[in-house]
Amino acid sequence: MPLVQTERAGSSSDADRSEVRVAVVGAGEQAVTHLLPALLPLDGVRLSALVDADDTVVDRVGDRFVPYRFGSVEALLGEVAVDAVVAACPPQAHEEIAQAAVEHGVPVFLEKPPAVSTARLGQLVEAAEARGVTTGVGMNMRYAGPYLRIRELLARPEVGVPVSVTVRHVASKPRGSLWDLPPLRSFLLAQAIHPVDLLLNLTGPATAVETVCLHNGTDTLISVQTQSASGAVGNVLTGTYAPRFESRVEILTDAGVGITLTGLAELTVTGLPAADAAGGSRGWSQQWRPSPLDTGFERTGFQYELRAFLTAAASGAPFAPGLADLLPTFELLDLVEQRAAA
Repeated sequence: MPLVQTERAGSSSDADRSEVRVAVVGAGEQAVTHLLPALLPLDGVRLSALVDADDTVVDRVGDRFVPYRFGSVEALLGEVAVDAVVAACPPQAHEEIAQAAVEHGVPVFLEKPPAVSTARLGQLVEAAEARGVTTGVGMNMRYAGPYLRIRELLARPEVGVPVSVTVRHVASKPRGSLWDLPPLRSFLLAQAIHPVDLLLNLTGPATAVETVCLHNGTDTLISVQTQSASGAVGNVLTGTYAPRFESRVEILTDAGVGITLTGLAELTVTGLPAADAAGGSRGWSQQWRPSPLDTGFERTGFQYELRAFLTAAASGAPFAPGLADLLPTFELLDLVEQRAAA
């Protein structure tokens, strides 16, 4: 569905007003591999500018994607009118980019992690809310194709509400420090943020938390058990001891429905009440797999989340997850870190 851009000061032509003008900040692997290719096919979106402190990278990548290139966000916002900023940088840079964009009243989308600390994230939330600026955080798993199917299922009254959610999210990295942060904090913001965010998105904020953390300075293994206000029990297992990345989400509802997502490639649903006519819901199951022609950007969520954010940015509507939506996730990560240090 084409996006509709509201008119802004500095528009140079009628064509500008029919497109959402996007500036991408950061020309590293995440932007080149995922964000730029996911943005290019979107109807009604024009990649107007690329920003990176490395002129060589800006020129090399910009020749492929965008006409205007800058070495800083301040230079971009001072010279070119854009309708949204999409950033994929270290978290310290995200804080500066978000602050600058908010001060200029420009919607801003930050890849995770959006900030280094909960305190700094809270400051950015306050600034954005005071100016009424739409913000977004790149938690792509929330918008992965199979996960959207899970949300559609849970919206059906006969499926019930989750009473148990288990998220297994393990990999072989990151090991050691990232972004000049301690190794454990690096892991929490780079890897654990995804399963914790998914868990809280499915169960709601945690009212009770138990954690176990194994961390030797390089490798990490974390187990988190939660209970939400609804009574739903949550479990997260995440760490770096696996030989490769593996993801699995298991949900049980109060209607006796089981939903299991393995990787982002296989969704199994058991016990749907609609299957009663086929011989009993308890023994019934259905599986879904992506098409072999799936390019990956929709299945992994990057295209869906960017489309949703730019639609919200064009209309001034809120987007989820915005910066404020990540506060409960950061608070739980802080608790894990505190208990690991105790």
